[in-house]
Amino acid sequence: MTGYRPAPGVAVVDDDDVVYVANLPEGPIVVLDGVAGVIWSEACDGPRSTIAERVAAVTDAAVEDIRGDVESFVDQLVQRGLLVARET
Repeated sequence: MTGYRPAPGVAVVDDDDVVYVANLPEGPIVVLDGVAGVIWSEACDGPRSTIAERVAAVTDAAVEDIRGDVESFVDQLVQRGLLVARET
């Protein structure tokens, strides 16, 4: 199963409800708060196939209502070079 991890050269500071992520040294710093921080954490904590379910469990949202947005956001994080695939 494939999951995600921070890309090489990406620094992460998890400060309770906010996650700060940056490509070093050039940046910029990306501030992920609220659901964005939850998505980041869940993307890094398990398989891609269950990210939406895990985000739904944390946020009390219906999986079918958020799946597309969650998957799109994860794809954006990958495209920005902040996350890369890893085997779980």
